[in-house]
Amino acid sequence: MKTKISEPLTKIMNEDEIAGEFLVKLKTNTRELFMVLEEVLKLRKYPTREMVFAIMKEVDGIETFLDDYGASHNKSFFYFRELIASMRWINIVIFQGLHILARIESYRLELTDAEKEAFTENLRNIINRCLTDLKTLSRELSADAAKFGIRKPRARFAEKRNFLDIQKKILPPDIDIVFVKAKNEVSIDILVKFLENSELFMSYFCRENSGIEYTEETLERYRSMFNRLESLYDTYLRNAEIEKKHPDLRGVRSSIAITLHLMEMGKALAHYYERHGEKLQKYNPSLKTSKFANKDEIKSAMKNFLISYSISFLNRGKEFSSKIFRDMGKEADEYIYTTKMLIVQSHRLEDFHIRPIMPVTQIANKYKLDTYLYQNRNKYNLKSAIEMAIAIPDIRDDLEKGNIEMMVQGPRKSVEEIASFFNERCGAIEKPIVCDVSFSSKEV
Repeated sequence: MKTKISEPLTKIMNEDEIAGEFLVKLKTNTRELFMVLEEVLKLRKYPTREMVFAIMKEVDGIETFLDDYGASHNKSFFYFRELIASMRWINIVIFQGLHILARIESYRLELTDAEKEAFTENLRNIINRCLTDLKTLSRELSADAAKFGIRKPRARFAEKRNFLDIQKKILPPDIDIVFVKAKNEVSIDILVKFLENSELFMSYFCRENSGIEYTEETLERYRSMFNRLESLYDTYLRNAEIEKKHPDLRGVRSSIAITLHLMEMGKALAHYYERHGEKLQKYNPSLKTSKFANKDEIKSAMKNFLISYSISFLNRGKEFSSKIFRDMGKEADEYIYTTKMLIVQSHRLEDFHIRPIMPVTQIANKYKLDTYLYQNRNKYNLKSAIEMAIAIPDIRDDLEKGNIEMMVQGPRKSVEEIASFFNERCGAIEKPIVCDVSFSSKEV
């Protein structure tokens, strides 16, 4: 009986197959992209959002096509694939920036004319820098394509989409939501989530030490956080009666939205540099002379524009939240989140044990919202006697080695009282957390 020989699932293409199959498909797949890039290269002004969206759509499809053929592992097509991937991420920065410019007048942020002008000027600087890189990538892509016999198409790009076609539609993000009867309870829940997440964002990026990482992973963590917040708001509060009753809710929504778009820009910039910038510079050293994917410029944009302005806008959202709580007849300081960094000196070790410290749980339990203690990458709920019984020995172990820093985070009134308690019981000294969030001081 003859054994049937089956074909392998993966086959290495020969030169004839590359020319007769792969290059033919590559030419077809890149036709629309080269048409729109030709128009971008001619522009002396910003491309439209529709034009940028067309680039986004085309490079996404081309990158998938190239990956299906393993182009990233092929000497001939590696550079072409890296150019396409880089173009995808730098284009996202441009798209999000143009979207903010188009929406800035509709955001309810209560900016002065000078603040708005300073912000948009810095935003335009980022967009201009990225447009320069996009045009550099476009020229490199055309030159590399010419080596494979792929020429610019004669047809011209025509915008076929209106902006409604660009919108992404998603299902309501309600998996973690417990439905309640009153809309104002939903609004309070969403406001609390906003304030809690904003404080986490600010306490991370306002640290004085040099451990802040402007990486894709870090920025994606906060991008997804504000993406969920925006989705929750739009699902339950947007255009609802509660929003009409408390118009400052639109200010909170604006703070969330603009921070989300800035984080989209940050994630894309980080990915662009981390995954592609250095690879392209190594392959083509001439790109270094054009300041292409310049590490210092990208880090400056992250720190002095994207993060700094996000903190400013989140603080505006906190101000709107305070007004809303007051309008609802609630004490704002029981809802507005804050953070205090406390230093406990090692010679106070004997003051930091169960009997004098455990009453902190009674203070925390006076308030509706939870207050947390962070120390040595551990998080403890100050309402929980069990968690504090675990925390105190852990902190004592660290105090035996030297002074320690611990962070208390929660509603302002609770944090103030707990910080005073720790000062009285174990001499905890407050370490200022300073963020430069003035609009006039930001330069990119």
